[in-house]
Amino acid sequence: MKSRKMNQLSKLFGTVSLFMLAACAPPQSNYKPTGPDVVDVMVPYGSGGGTDTWARFITNAFAERNDSVKRYQVVNVPGGETITGTNAFVKSDVKTGQYVMVGSATTYFQDMLNHKAVRFDFAKMEPLAFNGTGAVVWTSGKTGFKNIQDLKNAKEPLLYGGMSASGLDLIALLALEALGVPNKGVFGFEGRGPSRLALQRGETDLDFQTTSAYLSQLADDVPSGKVVPLFSMGIPANGKIERDPNLPDIPTFEELYQATPNKTEHQKLAYDAFQAFVTTGLFYQKGLWAVEGTDPAVIDQYDQMVKELNADKEFMSKAEKALGGYQLISGKEAKADFQKALKVKPETMDFIAQLLLDKYGTAIH
Repeated sequence: MKSRKMNQLSKLFGTVSLFMLAACAPPQSNYKPTGPDVVDVMVPYGSGGGTDTWARFITNAFAERNDSVKRYQVVNVPGGETITGTNAFVKSDVKTGQYVMVGSATTYFQDMLNHKAVRFDFAKMEPLAFNGTGAVVWTSGKTGFKNIQDLKNAKEPLLYGGMSASGLDLIALLALEALGVPNKGVFGFEGRGPSRLALQRGETDLDFQTTSAYLSQLADDVPSGKVVPLFSMGIPANGKIERDPNLPDIPTFEELYQATPNKTEHQKLAYDAFQAFVTTGLFYQKGLWAVEGTDPAVIDQYDQMVKELNADKEFMSKAEKALGGYQLISGKEAKADFQKALKVKPETMDFIAQLLLDKYGTAIH
């Protein structure tokens, strides 16, 4: 059922207003509105992937509750590890809500790691909605490892398989460093599916999967011992990290870290870095964004729509797979926490840069 509560926003999103406001976009912008009653959605990823699928699902849900527009139109602009499309989006400078963007962990990390091609700053942009997720670091029963202490006592560095040391895998790598687990990485897998299969075939020792993938692909093999969950990333709740309600029997990284005695300076720096990247990479992993200076009425509208969707039991049941079993998060309410995570201390950034270069051969500057 569409909301009828926002007469003020009808003026903002009305046919005539949107046409006039879009026409006021800066001359340097290449953005061409699809139509005066259509919200265009920049997705800086290719079609068919997880972020694209999420974008189409969530914008369709917003369309059902946004009386001011006919539909949301997704436009895929992949390239430059999501930098190409995101740069184009912020350049448009459309502040009316007619043009929004879907961001994800890869894009956030490009900003946080100061990629030289980045022309966007998420600290200045306006989040409209977030969808977080959890994740699990696991091993195969074939390795013989049963818990984190077994990993720490490994005689040789354990082989971690992933996509990219400076991408989402960075979260798992920093967690392993903070826990004092000897490891080395092999990267270039085309997705989390291939990295999962590599561990199942015995080609690697450690893997990192989101909660939804773990539950659908791995959890059934835990009782037999084929899969050994080592720790989850937990979820933020009540000002601290708690066990993921979807993974109540798996200890969190936070639990294991706090129980680790005699932490080295290296471990402490890795822990500080982990805090920033897990927040942006998992807790607020996917988001719908608007440019800096967007009309506050637009932000308030999405805040209201998020709350309506979370309260809609029928929607949440239908959305279980698309949202990974987690509720939507209001961008307005989460903005401060997200911005705090972006403020990584210089010494922490230096640590990350040196770790990636020395250990994984990845230069981030």
